[in-house]
Amino acid sequence: MKDFIVIFLFISGLAGISSCRDDLSSLDLNKIDGAVVDTTEMSSFSVYQFEHLVVKPKLSLEGRQEADFSYEWKMNLSPSSTVYEVLGREKNLDAEIRFRPYTTGDYQLVYTVTDKNNGLNYITVWPLTVKNSIGEGLVVAETTDGQQSDLSHIMSPRVTPDYTSESIKRHVYSAVNGRLIPGVVKQLSYDYEASALFGITDNSIVRVNTLDYTAAGTNDDLFHAGRGTYSPVAIDRINQSNIYIENGRLTATYIATTKKFGIAYDYAFSVPKQIALSKVPSPVVAINFYDEGKGYFVYQPSVYSFGDNKMHAIPAATGKAFNAGNLPGKQNLAAGTGVDGEFLHVLKDKATANVSLYVLDKGSSTGSTTLPPEPKSVFDLTNAPDIANATRFVFMENQRVLYYATRNKIYAVLYGTSVATFAERYTAPAGEEITTLQVYQQGDYPFRDKVYSASNNTQLIMSTYSTEGKVYILPLINVGLGNIDQANIKYFGGFGRITAIIPQK
Repeated sequence: MKDFIVIFLFISGLAGISSCRDDLSSLDLNKIDGAVVDTTEMSSFSVYQFEHLVVKPKLSLEGRQEADFSYEWKMNLSPSSTVYEVLGREKNLDAEIRFRPYTTGDYQLVYTVTDKNNGLNYITVWPLTVKNSIGEGLVVAETTDGQQSDLSHIMSPRVTPDYTSESIKRHVYSAVNGRLIPGVVKQLSYDYEASALFGITDNSIVRVNTLDYTAAGTNDDLFHAGRGTYSPVAIDRINQSNIYIENGRLTATYIATTKKFGIAYDYAFSVPKQIALSKVPSPVVAINFYDEGKGYFVYQPSVYSFGDNKMHAIPAATGKAFNAGNLPGKQNLAAGTGVDGEFLHVLKDKATANVSLYVLDKGSSTGSTTLPPEPKSVFDLTNAPDIANATRFVFMENQRVLYYATRNKIYAVLYGTSVATFAERYTAPAGEEITTLQVYQQGDYPFRDKVYSASNNTQLIMSTYSTEGKVYILPLINVGLGNIDQANIKYFGGFGRITAIIPQK
């Protein structure tokens, strides 16, 4: 047994000596027969994800010709992986790095110079750190086949404060996860406290970690009480709570602390996807919506366990702008908040097809009792241009202007006086169809007590589709008139069909 051990160690030693030609060290100077890679001041590398790693090695071939050698650059799929992907086959490296960032451990960048005459490989290895390059900007959900979705990212001074250049990182989700999102993403929600994106399709909800864009669960993974099948209609966020709506029921959960969605509120109301959410900290009333089945407005003061988190019908009352507690036969088209926290609802009469804008105040309180939102005004929008074909509505918090989009136009409804007026404000380029429209608000707006970018509420984000998807930034001018600064419109092209956009902090 002792002789066996001695022989084994001797053979192992020979094997170690014979393998020295494959030098995997990263010393200041790697001397190998036929080629010398000088790694002085090149002991390691770092690169931002989705940017190019450029390496020009100090390579001496000891009098030989470059044509006598072949070259290969590769890196492992993760810091601990023994599987490698080839990045290039030239002497110098210039390759986009799409691998995900890791907070612990480095990748290995392997440079192999092969002598064509004898097949000997001369190998140098460097530790490589991949850094997160995705900062504040716009997350774009897109599809190329109408069956699956991907996420891309835009950074620009108009949506990225203190950023002076422009960057489009395409297909981030699929690059990191090696797969697409099943289904078409129809809405996105960003949670800055949880560093997460949530997206919904017709039959799923997905979570994505924004630190590295890795998939972080879907459907049952995201609920304390899973149900197997899903049909979400809306996902959103208010202060310290994430909102999820499905089958007329609303769930409000503080994901940053609970990690998963809880059980839906069990009240005798049917919650539509068009709800008005007060997103300011400590609102008087958090939620307001129109229940189509019951024919009246409903309000919920709070979503927290320590407040009044019950849903209440607004009592019927005459002698006001409209009877919020008795308004049957309407269909929800859109809902949101406006100036001074007003709750805004665009409803269509099911019998006449007339369209109206209903305005309620933000509610009030007396002592510990919350009083329901009061009707303030109603505006007839029936004669607004092509409103019967409106597909998107946008409410403004800094002016009494409502935008709506048809297939290729944007109109403004001005309701600052007793009678609303209408005006066309934008026509998309020929052949382009408007697919999304929203007002720009930073990813953490207005949840924190801080100075926000001046871009908030002063530009529209629009997407169109023809032969390619485009994201437009439309600056707004002349507050109260809803004008668009046509001369300073900016767009980014090269996407698939864009189905949802959300700002990320």
